Amino acid sequence: SELKEKQMKSQQRIQEKQKEVQELKQAVNTIKLSAQTAVEDSERIFTELISSMEKKRSEVTELIRAQEKAELSRAERLLEQLEQEIADLQRRHTELEQLSHTHDHIQFLQALGSGRRSPPYEKPDFQTSSISVHQHLSFDGVRNSLSDLKKRLEEFCEEEFNKIPPHAERLLPAAAVQIFSLPETQSREEFLKYFCHLTLDPNTTHRNLILSEKNRAVRYSLRNQWYSDHPERFDSLTQVLCKESVCGRCYWE
Repeated sequence: SELKEKQMKSQQRIQEKQKEVQELKQAVNTIKLSAQTAVEDSERIFTELISSMEKKRSEVTELIRAQEKAELSRAERLLEQLEQEIADLQRRHTELEQLSHTHDHIQFLQALGSGRRSPPYEKPDFQTSSISVHQHLSFDGVRNSLSDLKKRLEEFCEEEFNKIPPHAERLLPAAAVQIFSLPETQSREEFLKYFCHLTLDPNTTHRNLILSEKNRAVRYSLRNQWYSDHPERFDSLTQVLCKESVCGRCYWE
């Protein structure tokens, strides 16, 4: 009869919806697993990057310290030599001062002759030195190179992060998508029937997100924003929630 036929169709429709529910639940589990895997992979990659940067930082520090040690060693050797030269000159000056008060001309000539036969190290040449030191040693080159590296890394990261799609690939089954999708044939005027005003919640905004247009628009930024601490703020996931709760069909621009 017609009643039985309607009952059969109704039962069939129920079974179809139940199947869609199961598919949707499986899709939800898949999304959660995929998101967790993506988070773990990103954490691992960023940890490796940080470790690599820390290693390079240590290498640069060791290089600077090695240059510092080498130049300080040269400076200390030069200082010792100059002090020795000054001591020799002062000793020679004292000898000459004493000779100037000698009235015995024979003794004066003997002493002067003895001084001329002194070993070379007793008459140092103060104008020459075998040791050189960079008195104006500067590490500006290292500083400038690292600043340039930082700038290029930031530009590279900005460029690469912009390639990351803002939305994950759709994993929901086609049947489940149809449950929440409005028919494509509808016009914007028909969509506006389900329009609702949504405002993004600043207290939940991740520190790499920037809100604008009275908290109705959001964009990604490489630089962390100085947001106040809040228990509802996203820390690991780059997300933001809206203040309003929604249900059923909703349209938002």
